[in-house]
Amino acid sequence: MHRWTIEPGTHTPRVVIDSEMSLLLIEGRSYPEEGMEFYDPILSKMREMGRSGDPIRHVHLRLEYYNSSTAKALADLFAVMRKIHESGMGVKVQWEYEEDDEGIRDDIDMFAATHPFPFEVSHTTFD
Repeated sequence: MHRWTIEPGTHTPRVVIDSEMSLLLIEGRSYPEEGMEFYDPILSKMREMGRSGDPIRHVHLRLEYYNSSTAKALADLFAVMRKIHESGMGVKVQWEYEEDDEGIRDDIDMFAATHPFPFEVSHTTFD
């Protein structure tokens, strides 16, 4: 697998896993009715790639809005990333958000404070 994509839906974000670039991209709005049903295949692929010795090491988040089940999925994703980081591989999270979104900023701060890998944070605008 070089590139695996989930196209965005009404309540789900666009997801790209690119093994050549060692990248997971999640962008858009994420409030699926069954959040873990949506995110479980993504987490499974991340775990599988981690076990194969060729893990995803760069996560790029560009989420305009997300719900609590997505926040839980992000926590699970960062737990996978922590294991990769602790195995000695460089890991980073790049997170774009709208500057005035204090809720997302609070989440970023919480995740960054509880994980040992770098979070690069920048502002963006959504259409």
